Amino acid sequence: MISSLSQFLIDKLVWLFSWHTLVSALGIIFALGLVVIIHELGHFLACRLLDIRVEEFSIGFGKLLKKWGKGETQYSLRAIPLGGYVKPAGEYYAREAEIKDPREFAAKPWYARAFMVFAGAGMNYVLAFVIFFFVIISMGIPQSNPTKIPAVIGEVLENSPAQEYGLKQGDKILAINQNQVENWKELVKEIAATPEGKAVLVKYEQEGQVFTKEIPVGKDKKLGFAVEPVYEQTGPFKAIKVAGYQCYYWTALSLTTIADKLWHHQAPDMAGPIGIFEIVGKGVHSGWEDYFFLIGLISVAIGMFNLFPIPILDGGHIVFFIIEGIRGKRVKESTLAKASSVGAIFLLSLVLYATYSDIMRIKNRSIKPKTQIEQTEQISPEQEISLNEADASN
Repeated sequence: MISSLSQFLIDKLVWLFSWHTLVSALGIIFALGLVVIIHELGHFLACRLLDIRVEEFSIGFGKLLKKWGKGETQYSLRAIPLGGYVKPAGEYYAREAEIKDPREFAAKPWYARAFMVFAGAGMNYVLAFVIFFFVIISMGIPQSNPTKIPAVIGEVLENSPAQEYGLKQGDKILAINQNQVENWKELVKEIAATPEGKAVLVKYEQEGQVFTKEIPVGKDKKLGFAVEPVYEQTGPFKAIKVAGYQCYYWTALSLTTIADKLWHHQAPDMAGPIGIFEIVGKGVHSGWEDYFFLIGLISVAIGMFNLFPIPILDGGHIVFFIIEGIRGKRVKESTLAKASSVGAIFLLSLVLYATYSDIMRIKNRSIKPKTQIEQTEQISPEQEISLNEADASN
């Protein structure tokens, strides 16, 4: 008992201080730190544009490590590197006391304050657009025509039939059920034509050798591997178009998915802190293109979420500014305080629910039998790059 516990602790310590874990941790800090700092930079630049005095621009939270700047703004570096904040002068915009400094946040008209608050999410979309653009320029656009995609395995899912029977990334599928396949469309068609309850006979080439194996599958007829994407190089003008489409696509997809879940009285699928750390940690080791594309997706998600009309979020503040513009007077401080309390409780509930979902997802994944694998043809983030747009522009 003691030796088993000791071995468990040793294994965990080795994992904790391994190079893989260190790289994952640095990747998480960089990704989340960049997204949040860019968000705060949007607020800061808007303050400069609107002539709002900024008291502090902090990189990180918590204990002050270093500060610099001799002007009206203090720039600081703090101990917790996941984010930052901007502190404008007179940020309590609804106070009833007379505002004497015209450069305070509260002294500006409602639409200027709304723009300053919106600028954070706006910069998140700018960051996402820039990342998508450079990833597309570097990698190209995934080929969307399955007849032009070779029957080569790009990824083998964990605990899948394909993994169990030894298939690996890079294997070329030569035939399914003794029918030769040349491309991904033919491969999928032959697997789908397999009679229910029958094993799939797979002939494939691996490291120069040819193998033939019967692989049992469930009713879903899924082997558990994904396509190896093929990319086509593109020019800057098309890359701009596709990068913009990506910002729209992921926002629209997220909103319609959430709306559909709520319409059917279902809880939306959410990733909490654990899930986000896990996804980003894996992305660090998937190549720089996947990693930065993932940062772009996170930036879109942060920007979109901050614009939700929930008190305490940027979108909630914007709603109050719009109400002020319609009514011609500011919302009472007591009303704002109550709304902020409700918003804080709601957000805390979301975080707790998302964290619980993360834990249950990890738990279920670790105990899922191999015969219950549900996914076969997963698409990498880059493969989502404007498939429809690519077709339309060719």
